[in-house]
Amino acid sequence: MSVPAARQPHHPTDPVIEQETAQVSEPQYRLLFDANPQPMWVFDQASKRLLAVNNAAIACYGYPRDAFLQLTVMDIRRTLLGERLTAAQIDEDPMGASGLRLTPRWKHALKDGSLIDVDVTSSDVSWEGRDARLVVVNDVTEQLAMERKTELAFNASATALALLDHVVNRVGDAIIALDNELRFTFLNAAALRLLERENEGQLIGRYIWDEYVLEHGRAFHNAYVKALQTQQSEVFEAFYQPWDKWVEVRVFPSPQGLSIFCNDITERKLFERLLLSRERDFRLLVEHMPAMIYRASVDPPYSALYVSPSINILGYTAHEWLADPLSWTKALHPDDCERAMAALSKPYVDGEDHQIQYRLRDAQGQWRHFRDRSRRIDAAYGRPAFVQGIALDVTDLVESEQALRESEASLRRSEQRYRLAAAGGQVWDWDLVTDQLNLSPDFWLQLGFQPVPADQYRRHLDSMTHPQDIQRHREAMRAHLKHHQPFNIEVRIGDARGEWRWLHIQGQAEWDAQGRAIFMAGTTVDITPRKKAEAALRESEAYRRSLFEQLADGVLLIDFNNRILDANSQALSMLGHEGQSLVDVSLQSVLVDQRPGIPHDTLLENPQGVGPLVEWTIVRRDGSRLPVEVRTRALDATRYIAVLRDVADRHAAQTALVRYQLELSELTQRLLTQEKNTSQRVAQALHDNLGQSLAVARLNLDAVVATAGDTLPPVLAEQCQQLARMLAQAVLDVREVLADLRPPLLEEQGLAAALDNEIRTTLLAIGTDVLLEVADGLTRQRWPLDVEYSAFMVVREAIANARLHARSSLIRVLLEGDASTLRLDVVDDGVGIPQDMQLGRPGHLGVVGMRERSISIGARFSVTGENTGGTRVTLHWEAPRS
Repeated sequence: MSVPAARQPHHPTDPVIEQETAQVSEPQYRLLFDANPQPMWVFDQASKRLLAVNNAAIACYGYPRDAFLQLTVMDIRRTLLGERLTAAQIDEDPMGASGLRLTPRWKHALKDGSLIDVDVTSSDVSWEGRDARLVVVNDVTEQLAMERKTELAFNASATALALLDHVVNRVGDAIIALDNELRFTFLNAAALRLLERENEGQLIGRYIWDEYVLEHGRAFHNAYVKALQTQQSEVFEAFYQPWDKWVEVRVFPSPQGLSIFCNDITERKLFERLLLSRERDFRLLVEHMPAMIYRASVDPPYSALYVSPSINILGYTAHEWLADPLSWTKALHPDDCERAMAALSKPYVDGEDHQIQYRLRDAQGQWRHFRDRSRRIDAAYGRPAFVQGIALDVTDLVESEQALRESEASLRRSEQRYRLAAAGGQVWDWDLVTDQLNLSPDFWLQLGFQPVPADQYRRHLDSMTHPQDIQRHREAMRAHLKHHQPFNIEVRIGDARGEWRWLHIQGQAEWDAQGRAIFMAGTTVDITPRKKAEAALRESEAYRRSLFEQLADGVLLIDFNNRILDANSQALSMLGHEGQSLVDVSLQSVLVDQRPGIPHDTLLENPQGVGPLVEWTIVRRDGSRLPVEVRTRALDATRYIAVLRDVADRHAAQTALVRYQLELSELTQRLLTQEKNTSQRVAQALHDNLGQSLAVARLNLDAVVATAGDTLPPVLAEQCQQLARMLAQAVLDVREVLADLRPPLLEEQGLAAALDNEIRTTLLAIGTDVLLEVADGLTRQRWPLDVEYSAFMVVREAIANARLHARSSLIRVLLEGDASTLRLDVVDDGVGIPQDMQLGRPGHLGVVGMRERSISIGARFSVTGENTGGTRVTLHWEAPRS
C-alpha cells in the first residue's frame, strides 16, 4: 500500500472559537480549552515545551498531565514516515492569511509508541506572558483507513468487472441474451455448445423459433413471453426433445430483452427419483439430529439470543432456555467451565471458527457431551455483533470412545500378557485402581506350592521374599510407578523345600492422562540355574586367572586402541615392570618401532582365529631390548590377547647356526674349487703321462710282434696279443676318466657342444632317451668357464639321478638365456620327487652337490615336482651387475 502524500490540512476549528480565543477572559478561555472535545495543547515557541494540555489530549495520547507537560512538541510530532522533527522544522510552519498556521498532515506518537494520523490547526497566542502556540488536533487515522478501504474496494470492483467478463466466457452455464422480439443478441461458448452451433454468427439476429422447433420448446417460449410481459424473473426446468436433454433455465427480463442462464441438468434428473425416495429418510434424520443451532452475545456471560427446537435434547423448550440469560453458564459442567470460558474469550479471527467440547446438564440432572463450533457475525446497519453456532450432541460418541478406549486398553493388556507369555516366564498383572494382583498358577507350582487364592497373595509373597530383597523390591517398584524408571529386578524367593530360588521380575506400567499409574503387567522367570552358572563361571574365571598368572609365557590383554589392559607376572618380568605399572600403557611405548598408528600384525584378518606368528622387539623398563615371539587371538570386537615368548636364546642359536652355515658354505666352495683344480691336474697328468706311456707301450709291443713275425713261440705270441688287448683297454679307460674329469669340447666349443657330445657319446647307452633342446642363437654362445663347468656338472648329475631314481623314459635338457643369463632345466617324466625330498635325500649328496655348485657361481637352484608327474631341476644364473 502506498503512503498517501501530504496535502493541505482540513481546518475544522469554528471561527467563534477563534474569536473567543482572542476576546474572552483567561478563566473562560481555560474553561473552553479544557472542555473542548478535540485534543488541544499550548507549547512555548522558544523551548517547544508543552505549557498546557486539555482533557481530550490526555485521553487521546495516554500520558498523565504531569508527564504530558514534561514533553516537547518534538516528542510527539513525526513525519509521515515516522521520523522525529527538529525545532527548526516546527518553526517553519507557514502563517496563513487567516492568522492560522498552515500545518501539513503529520503523525503523532502516543504513549504506547503507536502512531496516529492527524490534521493540525495552530495559531500563535500569548500564554502567561510567553510567546506560545495553540494547537488543535483532529485524529484522521480512521478517515485515512476508510479512504484506503474505499480505494481497495474500487480496485476490487475493477478486478471483479474484468473477472466477470472472463467468467462469462468461461462459466459452465450457457448464457443467452434475447431482445424483446426473441432474437439472439449474445451467446457465450457454453451456449453455443448447448445450442449445437459452431459460432455465434449462426444465431445472432435470428428469431429463436426459426432455428429451433417451437412445438418442442413451448415451455421455453411461454416462460420467455411471461417474463417480458411481467418483467419478473422466471426459473424453470424443461425437457427439449430434439436434444434429448433436461435444461434448467433462469430468465432475467429487462427493458432491452432477456438474459437467460441455462444449465444441462440431464444427469441430475436421472438421480432425482432416487433422491426423492431418500428425501423422507433424510428429513426424518435431520429432525432427529442431536444438534442445537443457537445465537448468543459475543461477551460474557454469552447470553442466548436464539436457540433451535433441538434444545429439547436437554429436556427444555426453547422458551424455557431463553428465559434465563445464564442458562448455558448454569448448565455447564464445573470442570469444563474455566476451559470453555477461556476458549470463548479468545478473539474471533476472520474466517476461523471457535471449536470447543464441553458438558451440559440436562433437565434430569444427567451430563451430556456437546461439540460446539461458533463464528462471530458482524451484523449490518449498526446492529450489535453476535455469535452464531451449532452444538452437536456427541454423548453417545464420547461414551463409545470411552468404551473403545477401555476396550483398547483391555486389548493392549491382553496383547501385553500374550507377548510376555510368549517371551517366557510366568505372567502377572496388577490393577492399581482396584489393587488386584493376578499371578499365573505356574508361578506357585514352580516353587512347589499349590496355587494360592488371590486375597492371600500379599501375605504369602512377603513371607517368601528374602529379607535382604524386600526393601530393594519396594524401592524399584516405587521408582517405576512415580518416576517411570524401568522395573527390572532380581530377587530371592523361598520355595516349598526351604531353598532360595532366584527370580528375575520385570514389568511395565500404564499411566492415565493425569500421570497416575492404573495398570501394570510383567513376568517372573526362574533364573536359579543361570545364577548357579554365573557362580560356576566366577570360579572358572578365578581358575583361569590362576592359570593366566602361572603361564610360562608372557600374556598381554590389549584393547582396540592398543593400550594394555592386563599383564601376567611373566609379561611383567619380561618388560621389567611390577604390579599394575603396565596397565593403560600404550603398546607403542614398549616397542622399538615408535611409528604412529603401528599397523601391528596382531590385528587379525580373521577375528575368530589365531593371528600369525610374528616377532616384536620390546623395550624393557631399564632400556634394554628383548626379542619376543608373539601370537595373538581376538577375545571380542574390542580386545585381543598377545602371548609373548622370549626368543633371545633362540636368536643367539640361530645366529650361530647362520655363521656355521656360512663357514660350511665357504668351505664347500673351497672344496669344489680344489676338486676342479685337482681334476684338471689329474686329467692333465693322465693325458700327458699315463696316456702317453700306454700309447708308447702299445706301439712298442706292436713293433716287437711285427718284427718277430712267425718266429715267436705260440705261447709268447698269445701273451703278446693278450697284453695288446690289455693296453688297448687301459687306453680306453684313461680316455673315459679324462672325459669324466675334463668334459670334452667344453673349453674349446662351449656348453652347448659339450652337452651334445656328452649325450651322444656317453648317455645313449643308458637305455633312456635324452633330448637336448637349445634355444636359437645359443649353439656357439659362451659364458664364463666356471659357469659352464658348474652348469655341465649339474646337468650330468641331474641326468644320472633321473636315470637311477625316477625310472623315466624321457629326459629333456633345456638350454636358454643370452650373454648375461643362463637357464638350464632337466625335466624327466618319471615318478616325481616328494616334497620332503626336494632339498635332498637322506644319505645322498646329489641334490646337495648340485645346489652347492650353483651357489658357487652365484646361481639359483631348485628341484620341483611337475604337475603331470616327473621332476624339474632348474639352474638360473645371471651375470653380476657392474
